[in-house]
Amino acid sequence: MTNLSDTNIVFSEYVKFIKNDDNTIIINGLSGVWGLIDAPMLDKVNYCIDNKLAPISYINSLKDDSSKKQLTEVFKALIDEDMLKNLNNKDFEISIKNVEFKLTNKCNLNCIHCAASSKISNPDILNTQQILSILDKIFKLNIDELLLTGGEPLIRKDIKEILGYIKKNFNGTVNLITNGTLLDKEMAHILKESVQSVSISIDGYDESSTEFVRGKGVYTKILQAVNNLKEAGFHKDTILLSMTCTDQNFNHRDDFDKLCENLNVTGFVRQFSALGRGLDNYKDLGLKDYLLLTQNSNTDLETIRENIECKIFCKAGLVKLMIDDLGDLYPCLILDDKKYRLGNILTENFNDIFNSEKYAHFIKSQLKTSVVDNLSKCKNCNVRYFCMDRCLGMTNSYFDNDHICEERCKQIKPYLTKVLWS
Repeated sequence: MTNLSDTNIVFSEYVKFIKNDDNTIIINGLSGVWGLIDAPMLDKVNYCIDNKLAPISYINSLKDDSSKKQLTEVFKALIDEDMLKNLNNKDFEISIKNVEFKLTNKCNLNCIHCAASSKISNPDILNTQQILSILDKIFKLNIDELLLTGGEPLIRKDIKEILGYIKKNFNGTVNLITNGTLLDKEMAHILKESVQSVSISIDGYDESSTEFVRGKGVYTKILQAVNNLKEAGFHKDTILLSMTCTDQNFNHRDDFDKLCENLNVTGFVRQFSALGRGLDNYKDLGLKDYLLLTQNSNTDLETIRENIECKIFCKAGLVKLMIDDLGDLYPCLILDDKKYRLGNILTENFNDIFNSEKYAHFIKSQLKTSVVDNLSKCKNCNVRYFCMDRCLGMTNSYFDNDHICEERCKQIKPYLTKVLWS
């Protein structure tokens, strides 16, 4: 447990509150940890903060031993969970450890839910030399992880040269996202020498479900790609299959898990994102939320309450960046709207971008301001932060569209109210 020091404290800027009658939920929106605190106890904490009293000094000023013990436990819990911090401590600092590099927006498939609206007619904007130049700048950041994505990265004619350059000049972890249709035996062996994991989007659990989203024949090609990766030396933890949750596959999570088990790969389910073609086709795809998976389970409320998180902030722009197929810099792969553009790495360097007014504005206004606090229909809701997604891009896709917002609210608000406040 943290020792209470004799220093002034304040609530972290990532902390949020939801009041309901005499109780308040206090949330660390970065870690997802939350808890209930009653009004008298919260008043004591706020009194300490407002009067610039160090916790230990305030506690020692109390005469009742029971109150001292109770308040000590509360302060320690809030400090341990990073909800309270030293007045002089910074909430954040830029330390990029993960870069997502979108090598192209060209793709040989035309998936109906594609957030990037990738298609075969999209040209490769960056030439080989520009790609390598960008990689050099990325490597100078001393990052831990590089994610190669698209579009379909394997569609680039120079992909072998790019992978070879990365292998020669980068010692960190390299992960690749692909649709798997171009992953033949030769490419599997090349990938084994240059990347640590391969993630394939299958978006189904059998041939017909995959065909609905990704097209005819894709399912068979993905199964072959998985076999090629295994023959090249990849194993369960380094071959990932993903499925985006829609009305068509929502009740087939067990079938997807069984497929992954039979293939001996790691599976994970993505949330549907109403961006790109996903927004165009969301009425056909349907809207399902991960919380409904829990809602329809037989798990008791107390267990659900103990395990549910409330992550409403992410570290995009702080520890993670995305570079798109134009060389433009964004906080992450999902936040690729022009309003989030932070600069261009072909014409600028990272330090200038990090020190720019635009970058500072994004960190302060986007990462620390909750979307629901700015919506009149949401700002007084007593479950408002729990319906958000940690990913700002996903949250925007929910709340920017009135129909999606209302439909999602009808799905999960009654359930969250029961879980949080019953």
